Amino acid sequence: LFTIFFNPFWQLILLICAAMLAQLFRAYALSTLLLGLGCILGLLYSFLPFSESVLRPLENYATPPSQYALAEARGIIVLGGFTGNSKVSASRKAAQLNGSAERFVTAVSLHQQFPDKPVWFSGFSGQLVQKGWSEDITIARLLADLQLESAPFYFERKSRNTAQNAKYTFERIQPNALDKWILVTSASHMKRAHHTFQKAGWQNLILLPVDYQTLQTGSQIKLSPYRGFNNMQVFFHEFFGLLAYRLTGRI
Repeated sequence: LFTIFFNPFWQLILLICAAMLAQLFRAYALSTLLLGLGCILGLLYSFLPFSESVLRPLENYATPPSQYALAEARGIIVLGGFTGNSKVSASRKAAQLNGSAERFVTAVSLHQQFPDKPVWFSGFSGQLVQKGWSEDITIARLLADLQLESAPFYFERKSRNTAQNAKYTFERIQPNALDKWILVTSASHMKRAHHTFQKAGWQNLILLPVDYQTLQTGSQIKLSPYRGFNNMQVFFHEFFGLLAYRLTGRI
């Protein structure tokens, strides 16, 4: 519900609307201030060194594990959030993927490397009101298209956020305290996911971050509104997600 305030595009729109409202009430100084702030933020968000510098610490939270560490795992957990527009999928009868599709690609790759390890997909929908195909239906269709429906893939079909991913997957799997499980999610989301899963009782997680948006070190000196705003949107989503989870005791 609060995502609109953390979306950098909406921040600029709200500043412009506030400036127009200030003009209407002849608060010209305030209007100029709001418009100036909108211009500064727009340029700042578009400047890659800035957007990458705030997002990189989140993406560098976990180091990709070695092949040996992956081989030790009992199984694999892949967090949802990589399926595309659910209404388009239902309308076209074709599974859609979004920019986080590396989560699904990594799951299939891990299955090919370790065909005996169970792969759990966790997620129902992140929408406030679910319409169209839910995540589990979309993923099942993708697996069927790849002729992998008979492979050891399993679904947790209730969760709508990361805290529920951790809780409901724990209830379904009932992991042994000594077992190691691979956790696959986007690099920017890994910190919140890891702490949330630990809070839910998971131990010995092997963190496998994917879907990177930034360089490991250094930054590109470039003005790119598309990439910069996307980086800032991811950063705001995770920053306020971590804050909300701490305040509500979910991590």
